Amino acid sequence: MMMFSETSKEKQVNLNKNENKQENSEVQIIDSDGVEALLDDLAERIGPHVSSSTALVGILRRGKPLAEMLATRLEQRQGLHLEIGALKLKRYSDSLELLHDRPHIDPGGPDIEIEGRHLILIDDVLYTGETMFRAACSLRAAGAAFIQTAFLCARPGLRMPLHADFVGARFDIRPDWVIHCAIPPFEDHLGVALAHQNALDHNGADTEDRS
Repeated sequence: MMMFSETSKEKQVNLNKNENKQENSEVQIIDSDGVEALLDDLAERIGPHVSSSTALVGILRRGKPLAEMLATRLEQRQGLHLEIGALKLKRYSDSLELLHDRPHIDPGGPDIEIEGRHLILIDDVLYTGETMFRAACSLRAAGAAFIQTAFLCARPGLRMPLHADFVGARFDIRPDWVIHCAIPPFEDHLGVALAHQNALDHNGADTEDRS
């Protein structure tokens, strides 16, 4: 069971009783304005923890544009121009076919200096934690001094000893449902949708990265 603090500013939604029973459908649960509000809130909570030595590292694919959106907000609030890096990990194909037993890290690594730095790793959805845990271990081994994590959304299913420092919204959903974050430039709009796995298999959609 995942425990949530009553004083947390994270948005927490129980969808188990309200999930659409049409297994071939996708239902939007947060619109563009709602995602913008989640990003504003994340930036407000991350702000006190950043300094001139902090870098934001987006997990490709959708973590990179999310890192850029957060960096813009943090620069406006903190007056700090934070460096942005990207880390590529792959476990599933775009059609959710399993490619690797464990997330595979691009040997090129992030294109920024990480030795002795504070890094905030950013991704769209926290699920099993395998992708983010592997990314954090890799960056720590490469010399990062302090690592935190931030997610737009999180759901039950964590399997790794990973702490999510900053989460925009938590959703309590069944394992056969998937959270799909629409993030430009990979989609033409901002949004968060809930879809049943049957619909994704039918449409061949690229959905949550199962971080």
